[in-house]
Amino acid sequence: MFHDEDLFWIVGLGTDRRHATTIRPGAVYAGQWVPALCSAQLKIPQPTPSGREPGSTSVRTLCEDCLQQAQNGDYTEVSWDF
Repeated sequence: MFHDEDLFWIVGLGTDRRHATTIRPGAVYAGQWVPALCSAQLKIPQPTPSGREPGSTSVRTLCEDCLQQAQNGDYTEVSWDF
């Protein structure tokens, strides 16, 4: 179960790094735009078909602005791949 203080590190469509958002990824649909902590807008990608590994699992680079804000907050952090 997720709580309001949860922070999700996601790779938005067309981005090369993970950004942090407090929007629960499962609560939005593919193609929807969500705000990151750094104020960037992230487009939610399509879900990966069953049996395949999401391409974003290898992305380890974090947005520096999001990281700084995350460290200043009291969050439980989760890496989320679609």
